[in-house]
Amino acid sequence: MERHNDVELALWSYGAVEVAWLEQAVHLAPASPSAMRVAALFAQGGVVRIRDAAVERINGSDPLAGTKTYQGSTASDRDRRGIAAPCYDGLELEPGAGWLWSGRAPLTITPHPPGGALLAVLPATTLMARLGNVDALTGRILSVVQGCGAVCVQLLSALVMQAPLLSAGQRLILGDGALDAIIVWLRGEQATDNHLSTRRRELLNAIYSYIDYRLEDYQLCPRVIADRFGVSVRYLHMLFAATGITVTRWITIRRLEVIRSELLRCGGDHGSIRDIATRWGFHDLSRFSRVFRQHFGESPSVYVRRRVEIR
Repeated sequence: MERHNDVELALWSYGAVEVAWLEQAVHLAPASPSAMRVAALFAQGGVVRIRDAAVERINGSDPLAGTKTYQGSTASDRDRRGIAAPCYDGLELEPGAGWLWSGRAPLTITPHPPGGALLAVLPATTLMARLGNVDALTGRILSVVQGCGAVCVQLLSALVMQAPLLSAGQRLILGDGALDAIIVWLRGEQATDNHLSTRRRELLNAIYSYIDYRLEDYQLCPRVIADRFGVSVRYLHMLFAATGITVTRWITIRRLEVIRSELLRCGGDHGSIRDIATRWGFHDLSRFSRVFRQHFGESPSVYVRRRVEIR
């Protein structure tokens, strides 16, 4: 993501996550398709005004499907006028609000005192691999005054404040934790956006727990899960559709997250990577390496080596 600044932007790198505290206007230029990023913006203490912003599709769906209104016009109104991307020019974020932006379009951020804006720049490929379709969240105002969103803001704020005191290696490892926290927060926002009833949300959480309990079972599949909870496979797929991730993909994601933890514990030499991947159902090492890179941004050997060397 190219950066053209009205002021010097103190952007700290935490591995795949970059964070900054903004007190004056900053302009971000569009990224090239090969370097797609997503920016998470949080208003802290004062209003943050957004200019020049147009949120384009990341996954190919319309992030404004429905009747959401921005600047007095609906998505359908803009479609009739032939505008290709939803426009958010002049949008204001109140304190305690968050907002996601696709790096394919320009963005000017202007914080108004008191306070400022917290900016986190995230890898789009990783978000899509671990969250599925993120278009529904892009351009939507998100509350971060409580729950997981509040935790993410506090964590990112601490990373900005303490960055000068941390080594590059420490920032790399802390960035992994920050990205994991953001993923958990956005997963919850996906479910909320689809208005799951309390009963369905409880069922989904029970299924998550069951999948974790049976994660090492090679027979684990949608049919086994549906039978365990007395629902049809079709209903199970509809339930997971609210999360933006299929049942099978969720099982893969959870296995990859467990594999990552095991590799970091054992040191991740070539033999251990092969053994651990095979034990969790990845018998093709080249395929495993490709899928791991999609989810965590680096091949298994590079990912583990860079983090083990810091210890």
